[in-house]
Amino acid sequence: MGHKPALAAFLILLSRPILAWGSEVALGENGGVYTAPVQINRSVTLEFLVDPGAAVVVIPQSVLRRLVSEGSVTRADLVGIGLAETADRTVYEAAQVRLRELRVGDNIVRDVLAAVAPGLTQPLLGQSFLKRFAAVTFDNQRRVLILSNPFAAAGVQYPAAAPQAPRYPQAPATAPPSAYYGPPGYWPPAR
Repeated sequence: MGHKPALAAFLILLSRPILAWGSEVALGENGGVYTAPVQINRSVTLEFLVDPGAAVVVIPQSVLRRLVSEGSVTRADLVGIGLAETADRTVYEAAQVRLRELRVGDNIVRDVLAAVAPGLTQPLLGQSFLKRFAAVTFDNQRRVLILSNPFAAAGVQYPAAAPQAPRYPQAPATAPPSAYYGPPGYWPPAR
């Protein structure tokens, strides 16, 4: 008879495995796409489109300017310059920056690679954040994002020194390769 309360408690725990091994983030919606509140470098909180199809987190140029003006992103956070291609095959020059910290719900992920998209109006929460978790699940009925088992050692460390010149074999032949090694024209000027 003493086993029944223990068995009942065990069954209750099994019926709620997601809460035991993951955290939930309430989702909003913008144009039919889920959004989640994301805090960048403990300074700016914005609604990001949750985009598992994006390879990296992507922030608009306006967000970069705001982060630079607040001092939470510096030239030391510039990882490199490269070419980015959108879903419609448009190619543009993009700065790659290290975001020291992204907070989504109770989850904090450090050293997240992000691209800066000059034409973007809303940031994207892509795989450079999402792949830091063992599982990413959408509960459509309850409209929550479930982030399970963050990988503690999954943080990618970016160099604190000057960024290395990336290699892009598809660089246009009309522009000299050195054009891609410095900050792009939209990088905020030094103060």
